[in-house]
Amino acid sequence: MMDVHIASNANIAKITLHSVPDKPGIAAEIFGKLGAKGFNVELVVTSISYKGRTDVSFAVAENELDAIDTLLENMKGEIGAERISRTSSVALVSIAGHELAQTAGMAGRMFNALSKAGVNIDTISTSMSSVTCMVAQDKAKEAVEALRKEFQA
Repeated sequence: MMDVHIASNANIAKITLHSVPDKPGIAAEIFGKLGAKGFNVELVVTSISYKGRTDVSFAVAENELDAIDTLLENMKGEIGAERISRTSSVALVSIAGHELAQTAGMAGRMFNALSKAGVNIDTISTSMSSVTCMVAQDKAKEAVEALRKEFQA
């Protein structure tokens, strides 16, 4: 059985830049400016491009939301975003393991465990070694408990 680690961060906000031009360098511009100002981004998800535009969502520390919001409002015209939406009071829960990508069914097990616990998933991001879900902040504890039970972690 694979060794799975559970991680969570319950102090998160989600920002979505809507209808950003889908072109080379746009992500570098957005996240380069955030990084240059000292802001850490924990998760990035983009939607499928439609008519040359896409949505870019990302997670940041909830206590930095106002400062990041000000920066993004100033950048909005430069990057061509049509609008910006914000959601506070969300959390990230993740499963991670060295062989996660080579082990079939791990994401499905995670999603099933969260579903059984009554935890709705807002956003999903995967990598070779982890699966992360954004959930409501008030459901973070239940989510972590469900994942610990499912993966005996």
